[in-house]
Amino acid sequence: MHASRATRSTLPAHSVLATGLALWLTGCGGAPRTPSVTPDEVQRASRERESSGTKPFGYVQVSPEAEQVALQCDHDSYERCNALDDDCNGVIDDECGYEGGDVQITVGWNSGADLDLYVTDPSGSTLYYNEQHKRSRIGGHLDHDARGDCRKEQQNPRIENAYWPSPAKSGTYKVELHYFSPCAQTAPTEATLSVVVDRELLGSYRFRLEPEQRLEALTFVKR
Repeated sequence: MHASRATRSTLPAHSVLATGLALWLTGCGGAPRTPSVTPDEVQRASRERESSGTKPFGYVQVSPEAEQVALQCDHDSYERCNALDDDCNGVIDDECGYEGGDVQITVGWNSGADLDLYVTDPSGSTLYYNEQHKRSRIGGHLDHDARGDCRKEQQNPRIENAYWPSPAKSGTYKVELHYFSPCAQTAPTEATLSVVVDRELLGSYRFRLEPEQRLEALTFVKR
C-alpha cells in the first residue's frame, strides 16, 4: 500500500500538466467541441459551393425573404412573359419585347401594383425607371419599365427588365425591388425575379412585398 501511494505521489510534474491540458482541450474527457453553424450559414455556404467552378458567377447572396423557384424548364416549352426561362435557353421571356444579354435581370409580379426594379452594376450606376437612369456607363439598359394597372394600356405592364450586352463587365451586381404604388389595390404582391449570367440561369426567386416596401433582393458577382 505504501509503495503504491508513493508511486502515485511521485508522478513527473510534466505528466500531470499534460493530463490537465488534455482534459481542458477536450471539455473534461469529451471530444473537442465543434462551433455551432446557423441555417443561414449552411445555406450561404451551399450557394457559394454551387456558384464555384466553371459557372460565370461567383459569390451569390440572396435575401432571407426569398423563396427559390424550382424550375422544370423544357427546351420544347412555350416561352411565356412571366420572368422565367421556360425553354431553358438562357434568355428570359424570349420575344416578349425586351432584350436578353450577357447579364439579364427580369422581375414579374401577380397584381396590378407598380413595382420597380433597381440594379447597381460594377460601374456604380443604378438602373431604374427614371429616364436619366435607364442606362449605365458600362452598357446596362433598363429597356422595359412597367407600372401595373397604373398604365394598363402598356404591353406586359407587370414586367421590368434590365440587361447588359456581351461582354458584360465583371464585378458585383446588386438587385433591389420596390413596391412603389398599389395602383388602386392595397394587397401584398408576389414578385418573381430571375437572373441570367452568360446564358446560364443563376436562379429564380419569389418575394412577397407590402406596399411601399423596398428590399435588397440579391447580390452576385459576375466573373
